[in-house]
Amino acid sequence: MLTEREISLRWRELFRGAAIDEGVYAKALELIEALPATSPLRQRYSSELTDLRRLRSPEEPAKAKPAARRRTK
Repeated sequence: MLTEREISLRWRELFRGAAIDEGVYAKALELIEALPATSPLRQRYSSELTDLRRLRSPEEPAKAKPAARRRTK
């Protein structure tokens, strides 16, 4: 079983300068799951991982709204 300190060190090493891909996400999730459910560090890392996924995922193209037609009298 890893301590919170060991998990923190591995977390930093995981995201230090490397390309982030699905393998990194999987390893990060394993680290999160190694923490107790009530750990504040677990909550923080879960939130960070969600944010990283959101920031690094390809954005969906925004759908253009049709221009509103003006009514003429």
